[in-house]
Amino acid sequence: MQWQSNPYVIPMIVAGLISLINALVVAQRRGVPGSLPLLGMLLALSGWSFTYAFELASAKLEWQLFWAKIEYIGIVSVPTLYLLFTLEYARHKKVFEGNRIYWVWLFSIVTVLLVWTSNSHQLYWTSMSQKDGGGFLLLSLEYGPAFFVWIAYSYISFLIGSIVLVRWSLISPPELKLQSYIIVLGAGISFAGNIIYLAGLSPIPDLDITPITLILSMIIYSIGLLRFGILDIMPIAGETILESLDDVVIVLDESNRIAYINQAFDYYINDDAKGFIGQSASALPIWDMLSKLIASHTMARGEVVMNIDGREPAYFHTHISTVRWKTQRLGKAIILEDISERRRAERKSFGVSDDSLLSGDSIPVIMVLRAQDEKIAEVNRSFILSLGYERKDVVGKSPLQLGIWNAYERGEFFQAFRGSGYVKNHPLALMNIRQEKAQYLVSAHRMEVKDGSYIVMMANLKVE
Repeated sequence: MQWQSNPYVIPMIVAGLISLINALVVAQRRGVPGSLPLLGMLLALSGWSFTYAFELASAKLEWQLFWAKIEYIGIVSVPTLYLLFTLEYARHKKVFEGNRIYWVWLFSIVTVLLVWTSNSHQLYWTSMSQKDGGGFLLLSLEYGPAFFVWIAYSYISFLIGSIVLVRWSLISPPELKLQSYIIVLGAGISFAGNIIYLAGLSPIPDLDITPITLILSMIIYSIGLLRFGILDIMPIAGETILESLDDVVIVLDESNRIAYINQAFDYYINDDAKGFIGQSASALPIWDMLSKLIASHTMARGEVVMNIDGREPAYFHTHISTVRWKTQRLGKAIILEDISERRRAERKSFGVSDDSLLSGDSIPVIMVLRAQDEKIAEVNRSFILSLGYERKDVVGKSPLQLGIWNAYERGEFFQAFRGSGYVKNHPLALMNIRQEKAQYLVSAHRMEVKDGSYIVMMANLKVE
């Protein structure tokens, strides 16, 4: 094979090496969604650059044609792999169901076959010759109809992939927005170079500047991989997170129609929970109790019970919150945490019946105080439900600081407690987070553990 001196060979080799280095970086992250198509795309770009370098370095037409045909293995792979990468990166899992998406490879395979057999049908290349590029010979090609079909597919793939990434970036946190823009920019530069070449705007006619623009694209990808963590910080679709939760999540619109329900609810109905989507919330077997919580307006949290055929009832701690977009109210999100095992353990410990488990009065309000400073060390679920506080807001603070009791009530309690080291059914008024007082009968005793002394208080609502 006869070689010629061509100044553009070195840039092509540089582009291929940078792409290969990027591929090695991505290869270390093969377990990350999107990594395999991105790895394939980088290898295809590297192969495209190296084979184009051989084409430019070849002096004879037959050898330039040979390397041009080898080039197409990489060329036809890039747009398809870019499309697959963007879809997987943005978590469009449904697109991959049934593997129908992989039929896009048909365009690439047919194009390679047409290129390799172009001499016999001229559907892809109608003429092949050499032209002087200024001291070196360049391969000059005239294109047939199959080439323009391929170009249309390539640009459509790039456009779809870029739209997917841009749309994803609009709902992503800042670090993921930047990743998406880097990917689109890197691919866009190469496609822009291809458009310039095909439009005849290249400074040197018949010199395909697409691979030359790969140098800049590969530098951008290198910055994205090494500086901004592409494939290190991966986007996770919100629905993917919700589907992986053990808690039941139900989203209602403003008309109380079910907009979303996750698959955790399947267990409780022995069926596909997705069948509820679009129906009125009244179709839910637990709606009677949920609607009462929602109607109360003051209850962001509560407990509900669901009777299941052939099984023991399921008890749920319920959190209801408003779904908003900016200032617009869109609906409600309901989270149901299964606390059945805990409730049954409490039933056994305190000797209450199943029917009374939902009443906040059935299970005592329990506070554990550190004896040395009266700071709350732990509370139970009944404390949270009855008084309305979150555990994180009370642990480490004293009941006096929180306003659960006042100084006079505290003094009376500790006067009775310190006299004998315990109290039983001591009348005490406790204030909830809404500044509402209720009368309780409090029993307390001291408990010594390795790290100190504690006061365990159990309060039952006083029945008038």
